[in-house]
Amino acid sequence: MNMKRLPEPELMQGLLQVKAYAEADFSKSDESLISCIEEYVLKKGLKVTSSSLIVDIGCGPGNITERLHATWPWAEVIGIDGSEPMLTIARSRASESNFCDVRGEIRYCCWDISSIADGSVDLGKSANLIVSNSLLHHIHSPHSFWEALKGLSNKGTVHFHRDLRRPPSLYEAIALQEKYLSNSPEVLVNDYLASMQAAFTVAEVQSQLENEGFDQLNVYEVEDRYLDVVGIY
Repeated sequence: MNMKRLPEPELMQGLLQVKAYAEADFSKSDESLISCIEEYVLKKGLKVTSSSLIVDIGCGPGNITERLHATWPWAEVIGIDGSEPMLTIARSRASESNFCDVRGEIRYCCWDISSIADGSVDLGKSANLIVSNSLLHHIHSPHSFWEALKGLSNKGTVHFHRDLRRPPSLYEAIALQEKYLSNSPEVLVNDYLASMQAAFTVAEVQSQLENEGFDQLNVYEVEDRYLDVVGIY
């Protein structure tokens, strides 16, 4: 019997949890994601210019946001998250690392998915590239996630979203937990199992894309635990 989805809290607000994620070393997986995004952009012949807007939605403490900025320092890069404690760390890290260019520091905005989805917030222009990492499984209503992306997009917006994918059984989820987080802090170990249970399958995400008008995007299995949603809107 396939493991049913068990949603987890949408936002990370607890200081212990926020601190654990901010201090964890995700460099290997973060660098892999950025490499895949850059490869996709190059393969499609897409140009990132000084007028381009790159959005990292669900940015947390800014790991991916900082790497996007380092890859395309001439573009405008904005990190969005609904957790102010996460963004406090992201802003502090950006300031300490002097992540600046002619446009100034990376911009961080505290907005939740529902506010973006209902049009309550406005970036001033549509994004050219929208990225998310381990966000979709946090969202209780996938409809809100896709509506938020529509609100940030325009014709030609590039999307690259990576998330965990739900294993067929709790046994396999625990095996992945032991494989990848055996020496991690307890809060991360517990969260990882909860995230695996909250994640979607490739088939479920494919159905979401069809139902929400994102037929241009494709979803792929990646390695033994991820899925990628990629395409041009």
